[in-house]
Amino acid sequence: MATRRLKTESRLSDFARLPSNALISAKELTLLSGRSRTSLWRDVTRGSLAEPVKIGNRTVKWRVADVRQFLNGGV
Repeated sequence: MATRRLKTESRLSDFARLPSNALISAKELTLLSGRSRTSLWRDVTRGSLAEPVKIGNRTVKWRVADVRQFLNGGV
């Protein structure tokens, strides 16, 4: 568990250096934005946050470029 937390913290501290096509998880997005998972899905429904990329049956991730736009208040 501690290793996973360190990996998440490391990715978040390097967020500015991640390539635009990198993918981040819902957990990472909640930590970056300070919003709950439910609020993030409301933002997707409203169109203020782009649809995530489905990478498995129960797993979705967001493109870093879309997250940057969302965090900067863009659509």
